[in-house]
Amino acid sequence: MTRAPDDAEVLARWWQGFVASGRLEGGLSLVQERLIRAVHRGELPSGAVYIKTMTFPRAKDRLRYAFRALPATHEAAMLRAVAAASVRCPEVVAVRTARRAGLPFRSMLVLRALPVVAETAAPAERLRDEAVVASRLLAAGIEHRDLHGGNFVRLADGALAVLDLQSASQHRGPLDARGDRVAAAARLLREHLAAPDEVAAALCTSGLLRNREELEESRARATAEQLHFQRGRVLRCLLESTEFRRELRWNGILHRTRTPLPDGYWLPPSSVARRQWLGQRARQVFGTAGAESLVFPAFFRKWWWPGAKGALYVPRTCSEVRIHAELLAAAEGFEHYRSVIAGE
Repeated sequence: MTRAPDDAEVLARWWQGFVASGRLEGGLSLVQERLIRAVHRGELPSGAVYIKTMTFPRAKDRLRYAFRALPATHEAAMLRAVAAASVRCPEVVAVRTARRAGLPFRSMLVLRALPVVAETAAPAERLRDEAVVASRLLAAGIEHRDLHGGNFVRLADGALAVLDLQSASQHRGPLDARGDRVAAAARLLREHLAAPDEVAAALCTSGLLRNREELEESRARATAEQLHFQRGRVLRCLLESTEFRRELRWNGILHRTRTPLPDGYWLPPSSVARRQWLGQRARQVFGTAGAESLVFPAFFRKWWWPGAKGALYVPRTCSEVRIHAELLAAAEGFEHYRSVIAGE
């Protein structure tokens, strides 16, 4: 009779394949994938799990973790601290890391899947529950730097669990100062800036904030942080990121999407091409209707000198009428982006 594999055998197979190729295979479902990290869902003999992996292809990532714990080790420690504080979170099943020549190479964290159910609470009630969890984390000296609605899930028993502790840190004592509470509240408020006052007021009824003055301070901080976040998302089109590539060439810099470029051609060089490249990205980030995908998938700019121009790449299937309309829309997108970031 063939013996069914146990968890250790399956985990070893996943790890060996990940070390060899930098990818997880073998019937696992991809949940999320970014430039250097990915999340998969899989099945162990003991039940469903999520597998968080990270590679270190860029020098800056290898340098960042050269003298610190690798992500899987750090997050596992944070999750155990959170559980010890009686806050619901995923159970750590396995931690695997590897270095080569002393530098980060592979990181894999396996977490038990939680019994998640659909959220039915009203926005104010949901925000209050998030704030209660945030308060418990602060009381345990745990600073979660990525507090937002997507990192909380409702469980079958009604409790709220917290996820994604990779950017969290633990302090020696409780974080009960006003600044700590306001900072946590601001992170929770960022996605509720347009909500009615009674929703934001849940931060006070939860006990995280203690008066209206603290609430207004949190709101102002959340607004500033949201603008900073949006600015960063727009500027990713000029950097090496999950969605974009940045290629240095002898005569300039090529910025392009990571998807293969379609058959097309370069528009004539223009002094406003960079603004249009940023503008179409801004329209995408701000959720402008019809701007979900970029019409111009690449932008080339010669090495900087006064008056240097750039050029946009356009698919050959794009008509002249649409090109003209998209260039105008991109220019308007840049002006909107500039006015929003400047607070005008």
